[in-house]
Amino acid sequence: MKNLAYKIPEDVVIEILSRLPVKTLLRFKCASTTWFTIIGSHCFIQKHLNMALEDSNKARLFIVHRSNKYEKFLTSFVNDDELTLQTNLSFDTKHLGRISCVMGPCHGLFCIYYERHNKLLLWNPATRETKDIPKSSIPLPSNENTAQYVGFGFDSNTRDYKVVKILIQFHRDRYSDYHVEVYTLSTNSWRKIEATISDFDLCSYMFPTYWNGTYYWWGQTEEDYEDIIVCFDMCIEQFYKILLPTEVLPMVHGRNRYANHCFTEYNGSLGVIFCFMGVTTSLCELWTMNGHGAKVSWTKQYYIGLFEPRTMRPLMILKSKIILFTNKNHDIIPYDHVTQTYASSSSR
Repeated sequence: MKNLAYKIPEDVVIEILSRLPVKTLLRFKCASTTWFTIIGSHCFIQKHLNMALEDSNKARLFIVHRSNKYEKFLTSFVNDDELTLQTNLSFDTKHLGRISCVMGPCHGLFCIYYERHNKLLLWNPATRETKDIPKSSIPLPSNENTAQYVGFGFDSNTRDYKVVKILIQFHRDRYSDYHVEVYTLSTNSWRKIEATISDFDLCSYMFPTYWNGTYYWWGQTEEDYEDIIVCFDMCIEQFYKILLPTEVLPMVHGRNRYANHCFTEYNGSLGVIFCFMGVTTSLCELWTMNGHGAKVSWTKQYYIGLFEPRTMRPLMILKSKIILFTNKNHDIIPYDHVTQTYASSSSR
């Protein structure tokens, strides 16, 4: 193997290695000192990351199943024909209790948050490695009437991973103070930023998402409790407020309806499945965002349909027309909005 490594030009070796999965690269680091140096170099790591980004068009669904002693991670991959549930990855919680939030995947990494212990860590499921994120030494407000939210993403300008942490301190006069910190992986440290953020609260019961350098949460305005989307740009470290389409606002504020929206990818854009659970029927529509940050407009893609209330919530869109729902038993139920039929459900 050593002689073979020297016979092949180094640029060819780098090109071949950059197309291999992480687990294979970890084994190949032991093949020769030359390959060990190549695979561990900063230039190769960046090249391998770029190759992974070019191959990021595969739809993936990541599901977390909970147990009493540990978290069981089940990664679901989607091929051209069917939804296939693959490797069941168990993750030890190190006696930290229940996981509050799993953020990712972001270029293969996940960020796991334990709110009870104010603990964050990074997890690479390919290598089974974890990294504890140190707690911030920046003093926090002493008032207990607070809420904390986190987001995880990638800064394409500095080629670095970041975690943003938002602490909202509530007051009796409905005025709130905001404390924002950013963790950077390369420096392994936190710093406070003076971000422009005000007049809204974030929703902990609706799932956030990361998309192309920006992290998105669901929120509400403090003044009139209007539903909005709040996003944080990982590159310029600024917050933006995105208003929902005017056509869906009457349904958002309608009585006897429970909003159960979700973010999804649709034809290369970030979309939202607006799902309103009513007493007698449930209504779903797919909209996509055009633009970025504060300059966002909405386009309605299609009306998914009216459903009987089945205690289902949407997960994502597949192949532009298949909507994946999950029910109270955590089964995955594909629905074809063109034929208006359900496919056979996938087990957990």
